[in-house]
Amino acid sequence: MNIVTLLIHFEGEGNPVPNAKGFVRSQATGMILDVKNEGLSSEATIERVPGQARFSTMVFAQDGRFWEAGRVDFPEIGSDLIVETGHPGSSVDLPGGESAGSISWTIIGGGGRFEGASGIVTGNFTARSDGRFFDHHLYKIRLPARS
Repeated sequence: MNIVTLLIHFEGEGNPVPNAKGFVRSQATGMILDVKNEGLSSEATIERVPGQARFSTMVFAQDGRFWEAGRVDFPEIGSDLIVETGHPGSSVDLPGGESAGSISWTIIGGGGRFEGASGIVTGNFTARSDGRFFDHHLYKIRLPARS
């Protein structure tokens, strides 16, 4: 088993889904700040993920808690991760209509360099009243050993 750790800073926007109370489509672009590899298989090592990452998710929010599922793309290496929440994230209201919160996603699959991936992503964010948000994600990606 090989572990890849990524730290990514995302900036994006959430938009309510028309006629679907509580549902928000969230999209963001992020700068990959750091990559670390643990494990022995050089085939699974990711030396550097250049450029940016993007994510697109669907969020259901209710009473300060939310559930989320979607995809994180790494276009420069033709790879992606599929994520979903097992437990709800939470947020608190801040002055001026802003909010802050945290969430954990389970990695349920991936493609390209992340084929067969599993693991966990933790995130924390601040959001503005206009739907813009700033999000930091820490990925612990387990990759199967390649033979």
